[in-house]
Amino acid sequence: MNKPIYLSHPLSNDTPLYGGARNINIEQNTCICNGDTANSLTLSFPNHAGTHVDVPYHFFTNGKKLTDYDASQWIFNKPKLIDVPCEDGYLVTYNDISEKINNDTDLLLIRTGYEKFRHKPKYWQKNPGLCVDLAKQLRLKHSNIQAIGMDIISVTSRLYRDEGREAHREFLGCHYISDPIVIIEDMSLINYNNKISQVVIMPIMISDADGAPCTIIAY
Repeated sequence: MNKPIYLSHPLSNDTPLYGGARNINIEQNTCICNGDTANSLTLSFPNHAGTHVDVPYHFFTNGKKLTDYDASQWIFNKPKLIDVPCEDGYLVTYNDISEKINNDTDLLLIRTGYEKFRHKPKYWQKNPGLCVDLAKQLRLKHSNIQAIGMDIISVTSRLYRDEGREAHREFLGCHYISDPIVIIEDMSLINYNNKISQVVIMPIMISDADGAPCTIIAY
């Protein structure tokens, strides 16, 4: 077996958030160096912080919530990564990826290369996104795809917010015969290689949640 790798970023106070929000607070709660028995932290952050999943309830009041998913649904045995190098604000289209999808793909990963700007304001100010037609075509033509992940802060480009909101609805809605496609945003795909055969996504299990930060391991 190849050495497992992470496809997720660790949460920190410097984690970039959509829209430039700064409401992550991770601070020392107890500290051995101060005479406490053990080290511990106090954590406060939005549920869509860092590498995280969006499930249907994020955009639909009757959509599936995080805890409606069985554990087996977070294990993907046919992942496929497609490179689509993107400049500021580019919206990935179906034509960008259509000829590279395998018929049995269950997890589609789009590597834009924009991860290299994660430490800069442009990562959330001018991020690429996914277009509505991409979401529609995946729902109509690729029913095996259960999740889509990307190395950008959101499906929604900050430069095309209406398009991004509609793309979310197309991925997450129940208005197709195919199942909704779960979204994984702000992934780390820089070390992904074509020898990976399995990806396991582990969201923080929060009751009644529309999404949550997650740890992702690839084998």
